[in-house]
Amino acid sequence: MRFIFVRHGKTHFNEINLTQGWCDSPLSKVGIRQVESISKQLEQYQIDKAYTSPLGRAVQTANIILSKKGIEPIYEERFKEVNFGILEGISTELVRKLNIESPNWLENLDMDYRPYEGEDIHDVILKHHEALQEIIENCNDNETVLIVGHGCSLYGLLKSLFFKEQFLEFPNNATAIIVDYSNGNFKLEQILDPII
Repeated sequence: MRFIFVRHGKTHFNEINLTQGWCDSPLSKVGIRQVESISKQLEQYQIDKAYTSPLGRAVQTANIILSKKGIEPIYEERFKEVNFGILEGISTELVRKLNIESPNWLENLDMDYRPYEGEDIHDVILKHHEALQEIIENCNDNETVLIVGHGCSLYGLLKSLFFKEQFLEFPNNATAIIVDYSNGNFKLEQILDPII
């Protein structure tokens, strides 16, 4: 089985550096071009099933990728981004000054927004694992599954699956991470970045 994990394209919130978890903004013009670029690169892959976070920016990304594939994405609540609580929509610079995230959170995944009415990334990763396991149980070994999600949550999921052994940089907007799944093991095949 193959998985194609895609982070949504750049949004208006990204462009003006606002914290964006559950709050939403549509893809920007740059974001649309990014997703169109990655969609073109993914044309070589047969996609049999697709799942997306229900947040608009992920749905918009999935719809662009799937526009020529003839399948509709399934909305999966558990693939939503980390909820940053009352800090949603606030300047990312201000949020950084609060030191909520560990300076090396990319390594230790220390990110806990519960004191701000949000979520801990480990709870989000657990939800992603549950959804992923259900997908594996409902797919055939020869299928390719697209999953469209978000930066922090997808990074946390992938790191928990296999990146203790393999290094992965935080995915850029519209990056596609192609992963082989066989006999309970996940293995990185390829990383595709948009070319614009």
